[in-house]
Amino acid sequence: MPEANFVTICEVGTRDGFQIEPEFIPTDQKIEAVNRLSAVGMPRIEVTSFVHPKVVPQLRDAEEVMARIVRRPGTLYAALVPNDKGAQRAVQAGVDRLHTVLSASESHNLANVNMTVAESLVKLAAVAQVAHAAGVPLQGGISCTFGCPFEVDVPLQNLEAIVARLVDLGFQGICLADTTGMANPAQVRRVLEHLAPRFPGVEWTLHTHNTRAMAIPNILAALECGVRHFDSSIGGLGGCPFAPGATGNVCTEDLVHCLHAMGYTTGIDLDGLIGVSRRVQEFIGRELPGQVMKAGTWDRRYKVPHNVEERLAALAS
Repeated sequence: MPEANFVTICEVGTRDGFQIEPEFIPTDQKIEAVNRLSAVGMPRIEVTSFVHPKVVPQLRDAEEVMARIVRRPGTLYAALVPNDKGAQRAVQAGVDRLHTVLSASESHNLANVNMTVAESLVKLAAVAQVAHAAGVPLQGGISCTFGCPFEVDVPLQNLEAIVARLVDLGFQGICLADTTGMANPAQVRRVLEHLAPRFPGVEWTLHTHNTRAMAIPNILAALECGVRHFDSSIGGLGGCPFAPGATGNVCTEDLVHCLHAMGYTTGIDLDGLIGVSRRVQEFIGRELPGQVMKAGTWDRRYKVPHNVEERLAALAS
């Protein structure tokens, strides 16, 4: 398959989605979700987060989940880490990739992790040391890339400075996150056209929330700019406690359906993925926002009504 036609999806629902649920999701169900996602060919899964259990109690079973999942050859199993202690735990658990996050907005970063952007970068330098020593690749996520719920505008020069520092620290991947669902396609193109030429060799990922129903349009804009890595969440799970009104990430099966309909390839079994979404919906205990799970794929064929069938037969005779 042409490389330009292949899109890599990273499933974040088992971390970004599960962490915000009010009721603890049993460990066995988390493991089942990861295993089912692996089985349908998901190339990357952000399995969990190695944070203090008092901060994110939903993910207090991170070590056990990582120890018990069935690892499929061809799938990379990542985890989000906030600091060097989390990175050490993740490395010991055998993750394939370390993900980190800080905000491009000072106010959002203070609200989210109680640190300034400069303080977060110091923490991420310590994470980078752990990763480099263990030979584990790094991806740096930048929240509020396209807008902040408190400050609204995020200057592009601030974003560029953060990317430059992460690249200097040895981060191979940069994930631009529309945490608040404030982005629009023209803005996505403008940001990528500014950053990509300045940082050749960086693996760019777009992380979108569907708060204002703009996630897939923004992804299509990023595709036009050459981005081929995207985060998504099974069933559309997710949200952000420090982004008022935020809803879930772009729905994985909806995104894969869109990409396949347009002729892109992902290596993911879409029918199987829809089945995973239905199973996760059972775990969560409420209807999830994904649409393809409800409507079926674009090529779903319905039985022609009897009276229409008779008229078609008459026209053909």
